[in-house]
This record gives sequence, structure tokens and C-alpha cells, in this order.
Amino acid sequence: MAKPSPQSATRIIQSLLSSNSHLNTQQIYQAGTEGLRPILQPAHVIDSSGRIRMKKVSNMREGRRPWIPMPMAPYPDHPFKSVNFLKRTILTSLESQGLIHKARIERPIETEEERQDAIQNAMRLTRKDERTALRLRQPVPSPRIPKITVSEYAWKMGPPSIRHQNDFVDNIDINQKGKGKQIEIEDDNDEDFEMNDRYDKYDNPESDRELALRMQRAWEKNRGESLGLKSSQDGQHHTEEGRQTKNEDEDEGIETMDEEMKRRWDQAVRLEEKFIESQIMEQKQIELRQNARRAAFKLDREQKKREKLEDKLAGRTEFIQAEKKRIEALEAIENYAKQTGEDVSDWYKELGIQEGEEIPINEDVKRKKRTGGGFGLKRE
Repeated sequence: MAKPSPQSATRIIQSLLSSNSHLNTQQIYQAGTEGLRPILQPAHVIDSSGRIRMKKVSNMREGRRPWIPMPMAPYPDHPFKSVNFLKRTILTSLESQGLIHKARIERPIETEEERQDAIQNAMRLTRKDERTALRLRQPVPSPRIPKITVSEYAWKMGPPSIRHQNDFVDNIDINQKGKGKQIEIEDDNDEDFEMNDRYDKYDNPESDRELALRMQRAWEKNRGESLGLKSSQDGQHHTEEGRQTKNEDEDEGIETMDEEMKRRWDQAVRLEEKFIESQIMEQKQIELRQNARRAAFKLDREQKKREKLEDKLAGRTEFIQAEKKRIEALEAIENYAKQTGEDVSDWYKELGIQEGEEIPINEDVKRKKRTGGGFGLKRE
């Protein structure tokens, strides 16, 4: 199985399926990535200090667990990238365009495990046949013979309609083909005999000559061989011209079909290029959004640091902390009143809130509600 040059996934699959009658997904993936070293998936993320990066969680005792990195493709620079990408994106796209199709094939048993499975399956079917025969009081049938082939699905070139025709032709036995030809010849002979009976009522020589010419032309049209009659020179010349015209039409049809398939494969390559360009553009947009979030988060954090430093230099730190605790207590009292419906006016008076006065709101909570999301960006 020769390894093609990795210019595009479509060309790789076209080259592999053109040089092989059928290949499954794993075989295509292994042949396309042969000789390349995959990127190993890391189990943890190491921070700048050399320690395993941890993540805060609430469903564990210590509240922390290792940070699991995002999954990476084994071959990010290869057109196949991964088995999942090859199966769900590339092969599915080519199948929808009618360039390849999945067919069920029979291959010989190769491993010991497959041989044991065939034996176990034959034994199971034999026991089932014996139970059925005993229940119906019939003679016990002979044991089942284990299969020597395994059915599996593989990819082939061409649309599904071609697949059904090829499978039908491949499954016909040689004896059945010969039998079909013999029946066809007998049917043609019966038609000729009926034609003879139909023209028996004409006794003149011209009718017999016309009948012979028509019979020979029909035979040459169906079988492509001359009967060698002296009076069939015109018919023979006509048959040779028809045969030559038919061969030329078949050659032109094959060339037209080849050109059409070539055009469709070229179109699939262009479609893949457009898809890759859209993926690159989408990745760039994602990176731009991520950078915008990081920049907004950094500005927000620096602003908070400046405000905190200004409050510290002005001596307002203790007052601000006390006011935050007071606002948190007021919010807790308000939530309690909404849930229970009790009168909490005395509690409000203790915290300095008179009747009809508006309850202050925490600025951090107000900022989060205003932005509608993290990193200072509004959610659409």
C-alpha cells in the first residue's frame, strides 16, 4: 500500500482507493499517516513554577483537582488530523458527494480470535437447529460448518448505485451465467421458429429470401457474428459499421464518465480548501475574542488595584470594608424577608435604614449585572 503525498485529504483518499479495491476507515487512516509521529495527549498542565496546575471544585473534599487539558489531535498538521475528523468530516463529505460509498464485503478469517468466534457461532446455530428439530419431531440436521470469511464494511470508489450493480454481478455464479445464456439463446431460437411459422404461408422465393435476410440481421444484431450467407453482404457491412459505431460510443461514454468523475474530485478538493480556509478564519476570530476578554479582564483588575491603592492612601479602607459588610447584611435581610414574609423593619433600623429609604447595592454585583458576563464583556 503506497503512501501518497499529503497534499489534501481528498487526494489521499482518491489515491488510496484507486490503488486498492476497498479499504476501511482504520486502513485509510493508517496508510495516510504512515511514518508520522503522533502528538501525545498530556495528562496534566504544568504551570510556570513546574507544578501541576490545579482547579477549584466544590464536589471534592480538598476542593481542588488537577486541571485537565483540552484534547488535541494526534496529527494537527496532517489533513486527516484524527480518526474522528477523518470519519465524520472528510469521508462523510465525500460520501454525500457520491464519490465514495460504504459497501459490505467478505474477507477471509485472519486471526485466531475470528476463527474461534466462527466456531462458537456455528456451534450455537447447531444447538438451535437441534432444539427446533426435536420440538417439531423432525430428523436432527447435520452440524453447521464454521464460516471461513468475515463480513465487514469498507469504502469503495463510486456512488452507491454503482455499488449495487457491481455486487449483483459479483454474486452471480459462472454456471448461472452459462445457464442464463443458454436460456436466452433458446428464447431467440423460439422467436425465430415462430417467425418461420409466420412466413410459411408465403410460397414465393422473394419471401424466403427476405425472411433469411431479416433472420441474419437479427442474429448479427444480437450476437455480433455473421452466419456466412452469400446474400448477407449488405447486412454484414451494416453490422460491422454498427459494431464500430457502438465501440466508439462506448469509448466516448467512458471518456465522458472519466472526465465527469475527475471534475467532481476536483470540485471536492476545492470544497475541502474552502472548508480549511473557513476553519482558519474561525480560529482567528476565536483567538481575537479570547485576547479581547483577556485584555478586558486585565484592565478591570488593574482598575480595581488602583482604586484599592487610592482608598488605602486616603485612609478609607476600614470604612469601605465596614460598608461592604453592612450592604451584605442588608441584602441577606432582604432575601430573608422575601422568603418568609416577616416584618424586618427593626433590623433595618439597627443598620441605619429608615422606612422608605432605598437599600444600597454592592458595586461589584452591580457591575456584573451591568456587563452580563465575565471579563467585562456584554453577552448578546
